[in-house]
Amino acid sequence: MKHLFAALAICVATHTQQVEAISASSLEKNLIPEMVEEFLPDFSIITIDHAREYVKKIYPYAIKVQKEQSIPAPITIAIACLETGYGRSTYAQEKNNHLGIRVYKNGKAGYRDFSSADECFEYYVEMLNLERYAPLQEIAVDDLSGFIQGLQDCGFNHRDKYSKKLAIMIDFLHLEELEYPMA
Repeated sequence: MKHLFAALAICVATHTQQVEAISASSLEKNLIPEMVEEFLPDFSIITIDHAREYVKKIYPYAIKVQKEQSIPAPITIAIACLETGYGRSTYAQEKNNHLGIRVYKNGKAGYRDFSSADECFEYYVEMLNLERYAPLQEIAVDDLSGFIQGLQDCGFNHRDKYSKKLAIMIDFLHLEELEYPMA
């Protein structure tokens, strides 16, 4: 069962594909969340070691965001992993966009360019200072599920099941177990 959840988390953070549900015994079917049946990972894209290295890379930025904006570091790390496929996306590598931040020009959507990862995370902090995200300031920094729901309620991402994917990412990577200094 652990491998099934690992496959899901890796898949969620990489480019996923919709597939038909794989049949499972009735006992297994009751234990598997419905999301698992919707995704099939491409293990050639990512390894767990690469995922860990990417978490180490963005950890300092997530701590800085948590100190400046009180957004839990595990949330920021999960968003970065999910949005960039653990830093493998073109926009993470070429545009220093580690959070999937969009820009709209001439009616077309694209990914915003940043000169550095620092600039990307600074923009994220500024973005979360917008009035629409004000309700997040009322949520305790250690209430991860509250923040996930708060992001959803504030319209952070409108994709189906985004909040569930963030929760799975946090759980899979054990992000709640890392140390997150506040001072």
